[in-house]
Amino acid sequence: MLRLIQGYYHFLMLGKFMEQLMLTNDLSDLAMDYPLRTGKNTSFMLKERMLKRLFTSFYGHQEQRNVYGYLTEISAFRGIFSVMREMIENDANFREYLKDLLREQYFPFEQLIRFLRNVLNHTTTSSLKLKLEDYEVQRDFILSPKVQRVQRLNGSARITLDFYYSEYVAQRKGSLAYGIQLSIDFKKLKPDLQLEKLVSRHQLYLLSELCFNIAQLADQHFKPKKQKN
Repeated sequence: MLRLIQGYYHFLMLGKFMEQLMLTNDLSDLAMDYPLRTGKNTSFMLKERMLKRLFTSFYGHQEQRNVYGYLTEISAFRGIFSVMREMIENDANFREYLKDLLREQYFPFEQLIRFLRNVLNHTTTSSLKLKLEDYEVQRDFILSPKVQRVQRLNGSARITLDFYYSEYVAQRKGSLAYGIQLSIDFKKLKPDLQLEKLVSRHQLYLLSELCFNIAQLADQHFKPKKQKN
């Protein structure tokens, strides 16, 4: 599962890089009929005419969002957050490792991952509008007496992730100020509210990067240690 998170992140990086290549280079001359092997004796034809038309439509339109880039981002974000949530819920060893790593940032991280996974999995529109089912149960959980007491929320439903790599990852090098800050007030969520009003595209990238880095750290942590002869 850790490798799956890493795979989704690599897919995001490669997909967005290929998008930039198509936007800044006319690749239409490279288009050709290409038989894609789908089995031992079967193949599916990628048609030159369609590929040429797509390449032509992308080239020179760097400022416009396109369906390729959009689907790359949404598919990758959905995959990363879904797998992270599944691991938190179903892998006790990983969950305990994550709690030790993130300390007081574990609860907001887990809650934000859960929320984003719900929104991205339930959405049926490109505008990523919230549905009541995306947050109602979670909002009530956050407002429950036990969570309010343990997390010292004092009646608030605002969940804030304030993560700096320098404070939690000893082996991390670079700027001391690099990390992610993300805050959502669950009391203010309403159906049809657009996700981008709550979480910026840049924050989605930063959170995906954090999940990827956590997966790498956990992969090293759980990797069997070689015995010395």
